[in-house]
Amino acid sequence: MINTMNTVSTLLDSFHNTWHLPILELVNHAWRDRTPEALLSAAKQAEQGIDALMYLQEVVERLVKRGDSTITPEEAWRVANDLEELACSLQYITVELGELAIQIAEECTVT
Repeated sequence: MINTMNTVSTLLDSFHNTWHLPILELVNHAWRDRTPEALLSAAKQAEQGIDALMYLQEVVERLVKRGDSTITPEEAWRVANDLEELACSLQYITVELGELAIQIAEECTVT
């Protein structure tokens, strides 16, 4: 029998390292650089990260609902909370990139 929580934790850690941290780094770079190119790079990565998170949520849901799942209700709550925090972070990143896009557009108009 597979330990469902270990599998889910590994998937969450992988998402964080593969998608979330690199997106945050690109967003920080975009704010420092303030160029359309840096903004576009961060926006593309964020969009792909959102797609990856949606897929991760589907996979986790399937794992938890399997008949041989070993996850407890408390663990399921923690996983749901972790996924919600990631979704909120990506939503906030999207808002941040929108604000940066407006600022870059205004700066380009002024010059």
